[in-house]
Amino acid sequence: MRFYIGIEDLAANALIEVLSENSQKRFVTYRELNEYGNAVVRILSEEKNETAVLIMSHEHTYAMFRNYSDIFVEKETEEGLGIALKDEIDVVNLITKFRGYLALDVLLAFMDKRAIAKLNMGVKS
Repeated sequence: MRFYIGIEDLAANALIEVLSENSQKRFVTYRELNEYGNAVVRILSEEKNETAVLIMSHEHTYAMFRNYSDIFVEKETEEGLGIALKDEIDVVNLITKFRGYLALDVLLAFMDKRAIAKLNMGVKS
């Protein structure tokens, strides 16, 4: 099976993990997302023998901000350019919207400690 992982799912799941660890951090850089996504793809490939493709083009990123403007906003901090959550969004909102339909293997890869290690869990943002 081949999984297509869109930037909205990648960002939401990265932010779920960040918020679960540190409820004050509401931001991930594009660099962190890329590293997190690559780790998820590697985990699916090596452990589940599944093919996964990240969909993170500029077009898809713009579409994410348009389609989920109530959830995400682009932000630049001293850490770099990335994706932040709007103030009224919490981890429960993200889990409800972005985890209910995921294939189990993809969900487990998003939650894998090796993938999560690619995310900066500091409070800087």
